[in-house]
Amino acid sequence: MKKLLLIFLFGFVGSIMAQSAYYGYGVGLQFNVGDLGSTITKDGLDNRTGDQKIIIPENTIDVWAKSGFVTRTTKGAMHGLILNGFYEKESSGTFWRVGIDYTRKILGGKTKAQLAGYTIVDQNWDYYSLYVPLFYGIKAGVGETSSVYGAIGINYHRGGWSLSGSVDGATPCQISNLLCSFGPRGQTNDLYSLYSGAIFGEQIVFDVSGIGYNLLVGFENKMQNNSKFYIELEYLVAGKMDNAPVRSIGTINQLAPTGNISYPINLSGMRWKLGIKNPL
Repeated sequence: MKKLLLIFLFGFVGSIMAQSAYYGYGVGLQFNVGDLGSTITKDGLDNRTGDQKIIIPENTIDVWAKSGFVTRTTKGAMHGLILNGFYEKESSGTFWRVGIDYTRKILGGKTKAQLAGYTIVDQNWDYYSLYVPLFYGIKAGVGETSSVYGAIGINYHRGGWSLSGSVDGATPCQISNLLCSFGPRGQTNDLYSLYSGAIFGEQIVFDVSGIGYNLLVGFENKMQNNSKFYIELEYLVAGKMDNAPVRSIGTINQLAPTGNISYPINLSGMRWKLGIKNPL
């Protein structure tokens, strides 16, 4: 009898645990990944002496295009698609979760300009990140089938961004000064004077890893099959300084005489997610 009672108790406890445990999966979006939107669209990056640009902002290229000589492709800041999965365990009014998230750039990060058919700017950005977040939080019922929740936690992260391509303001101006006789308010040779330091075939890759923290708020609704639909807003803090080699002689001359460049790599950001939680 005692053995049967123990088997029953263990089975009962196990069933309770199974009812309060879920595996979840979903997708999400993170806008302006790498926090590079301003650099891409309006700031660019000066060389080490501050008299030329080595990353050409898209608003400058837009001005060039108004001259009628330049054709352009400007896709703005990078935005990432998130794929995530997790295990979640509930108890009375609280829960904890461990998961894994992968983010990849799907939009933006492409800047190209051609002057009379010659490519003077070709900048291609990419981004990825991998997170392993751990959350602990509280959950409160709303009606019979819904809940709202919030949590804080820590994460292990790895990720970064890359920039590849070429910038050449010198060649077309050397061929014909007429091609470069345009610019804001009619400034002649604007292209040559600001962007004459030619950079060809550059590829800079930054990759960092470490520990950060995260915040989460969400809403879930139980469906007829006992699965739950969820929608969440998450904020992650992650990143650090990284050092990477440069490949182009132009970049070495213009920015990195030691052959390396250090830059703060920001993997943080606000993320929107939705998906399904299935009971275990």
